[in-house]
Amino acid sequence: MSATTNGSMTQVTCPECATITTVSATGRAASDFCPSCDYPLFWAGSSGGRGATDTTSEDALYRAPGTSGASAPSAIACPACGERNPPNGDLCLRCGSELHPAPAPAPEPPQAPQPIVINPPAQVVECAHWPSWAVATIASLVTAVLVVTAFLLWP
Repeated sequence: MSATTNGSMTQVTCPECATITTVSATGRAASDFCPSCDYPLFWAGSSGGRGATDTTSEDALYRAPGTSGASAPSAIACPACGERNPPNGDLCLRCGSELHPAPAPAPEPPQAPQPIVINPPAQVVECAHWPSWAVATIASLVTAVLVVTAFLLWP
């Protein structure tokens, strides 16, 4: 990685793709990303006072943009873009989204389906027997005949 300083701007060569990019030399900014490969150039560092230049050590992987190159193993990842941020931050330094979003509400359980009630249509069934008025009339006549016959035959 190479860097040249010109006043308040610094040219930094991206360690991933070797693209030369101009960034601010006075401080670290969350917008300092390589335009080709999106490598965070604030991790790259420079000799112009932009933070630590040691990108070969294991703790360089844990440097977060808001900690000025200091090792931040407890940094939290942004849920939207994955950028590592200081653990006490509320907004992502890269994309500005909320680092501690409220948990999504639990989905409501599906409602039980209503039972389907099928009422069969009323069926008119015609019977094969005689109408009840005819049966009652005949029964009355037979009863009358029996009563008269019994009265006449009674000694």
